This record gives sequence, C-alpha cells and structure tokens, in this order.
Amino acid sequence: MIPKRLKQSGFTLLELMITITIAVIIASAATAGWQSLIESTSSQRVRSTLVNSFADARSHAVTQNQTTTLCPLDANQVCTANWNQPISVFLDPNNDRAITSDTEILSVHHPIPNGSLTASKSGPAERRYFQYNPDGTAKGTIGNIVWCPEDGNASLAIQLRMNFGGRITWALDQDNDGIREDAQGQALACS
Repeated sequence: MIPKRLKQSGFTLLELMITITIAVIIASAATAGWQSLIESTSSQRVRSTLVNSFADARSHAVTQNQTTTLCPLDANQVCTANWNQPISVFLDPNNDRAITSDTEILSVHHPIPNGSLTASKSGPAERRYFQYNPDGTAKGTIGNIVWCPEDGNASLAIQLRMNFGGRITWALDQDNDGIREDAQGQALACS
C-alpha cells in the first residue's frame, strides 16, 4: 500500500516575499495620502474655528450693543500677538483689550494643532486683536490672519481678511497655481 500524501498548506518563501513587497508599496502610498488628508482636514478646521470666532464676536457686539474684542490672551489676561493661544471673545466697553472687572469672557475658541496662525502687522508689530463696534463694523483698522501647516506647504495656507464693514472674506487662488493670493495679489507664503 502506498502512503497518501498529506496536502501541505501555507506560503512558499517566494509567495511570502511578493506579498510583503505589495503590502509595503500599498502602505507607503496610503501614508502619503493620509498625510495630505490630515493637512487638508486641519486647514478646514482652522477655517471653521476662525469663522466661528469672528461671527461670535460680531454677533455679541450687535446683540449686546457694545464694543467686542477678539484676541488671544496672555497670562495677565491682556491681548497678545500669539495667535496660537486660545482666541477669546469678550465685551470691551472701555476698550482695554484686556479682561478687567468690567469685562467677562463670552467664548473661547481653541486653535488647531498641526500649524500656526499669524496676524497682519499693526504698525511695527503683529496685530494683537480685532474689534467690532456695536453696529457690527470693524473698530480701528482692518487686518488678516494667515494659517500655515507645520510643514510649510503654502498650497494649504489660508487667509482670513476682515474688512471695514466687519465682514470676513477668504483669500482665493485667482491665478489657479494652487496657492491662494493675499489682497495685493501676492501668493501666500509659509516660512
């Protein structure tokens, strides 16, 4: 009697090496796509946070009929130029640009990780605050905030602009080169 051969199961070494090679190729392609998705999502979250912050400040100014300030606060509760701190909205009847006994924080909007916010210059220094008049118009000068991802990819940079009417607009890619332009038509730059 001839013994029956048992059917072997499993992979040969060649099959295993091919499978691992294919898995590595797929994983590397997925990683690049995943990083791009994370950066794009971060850009959209920043945009949403800024829209909510400015809309909240303008709404409070009009409904409360008082000057309202929007800014990041330092440890002493005074507006600071570090826009990567939480952004606070508060009524500011004395135009102190700080939390005092006459003010209270109405809302706080937290910044998004994976990038940084930079405000336009106000004189020689970076802008520390934005304000709304009781009628919803901008108090003082107009300005903008630019967000850039950590890796400096300018194609994902966004810019919020506040006009004299208190409305916000966004930088657009007018020349279709993949990078949005500022109000002067210059491409947004991340450094």
